[in-house]
Amino acid sequence: MIGIRDVACYLPEGTLHSADLRARLGFKPGFLEDKVGVEIRRISAPDESTSDMAVRAFERLRTRCPGEGFEDVGLLLFCTQNPDFKIPNTASLVQHRLGLPKSMLAFDIALACSGYVASIVTAKALMTELGVDKALVFTADPYSKIIDPEDRTTVALFGDAATVTVVQRGGRLSICKSAFGNDGGKYDALIVPNSGTAKIDGAAEVLRLDGRSIYELLKTEAPPNIRACAAINGLTLEAIDLFLFHQASAWLLRGLLEDLGLPAEKVPTNLRLIGNTVSSSIPLLLDEVMYGGGPLPRTMLMSGFGAGLAWASVVLRS
Repeated sequence: MIGIRDVACYLPEGTLHSADLRARLGFKPGFLEDKVGVEIRRISAPDESTSDMAVRAFERLRTRCPGEGFEDVGLLLFCTQNPDFKIPNTASLVQHRLGLPKSMLAFDIALACSGYVASIVTAKALMTELGVDKALVFTADPYSKIIDPEDRTTVALFGDAATVTVVQRGGRLSICKSAFGNDGGKYDALIVPNSGTAKIDGAAEVLRLDGRSIYELLKTEAPPNIRACAAINGLTLEAIDLFLFHQASAWLLRGLLEDLGLPAEKVPTNLRLIGNTVSSSIPLLLDEVMYGGGPLPRTMLMSGFGAGLAWASVVLRS
């Protein structure tokens, strides 16, 4: 059995408060807290890179695993769409900075909101194929570095964070069957134009978000994907103890709960004091579940949806 053993997170010290945004950009009172669902966003320092954030998450992991040397790590996956450089991959930089073995496979996975689920499932598949006993899965997407500070749509929503997850044989949370989907025809719903080889005349190299397309994704694709993931694991939604959903926005999450008929107590949120942290939002929730002091739920379903457009779900069993 391959599963999740530990998770650790890093939140930058910088903050962006909704009160400041209201004063600067003229949001109506209550809009940011009620519809977006965010009061405070954690923001990385100007000189803090994606790999810096990952290393700090790993330092927190070490405090949870005193005496562990991690010499037996055979796979390192780094989920990010905001790497240190286009070339080389950030996974290689982190492997070197942490002094991890050279005899490993290390690469980036360029997914955002669905990326944690995809990365965990990829780790399991590669560990099975390669005979690896332990893997590290990192997430970090500091969107603050690619946002136009005057864009009301994006600056109000996103925050920065990094996480690292230990996936190993005999982990505490078994990684079960998964379900995925992708619609590249809507690639421009969440995009940074002119950041690669394709060019869009007149477009600035900052994040652009089409909220309507993301809403339609959530309404049309996420619920059947979540139901399908439950079904292939032999579960009904009612039988699942906890749901860890990507923290898109308060409004979108409320709609998802309504469409699925889920009680709010089964769907924890962490938006209010952090923001939408993209690929890190689900492992941040998982950290709270694993180290919140209570017993682990017997079954959990994790689901992410966003840029690509892409969506992914997986069941965990304790």
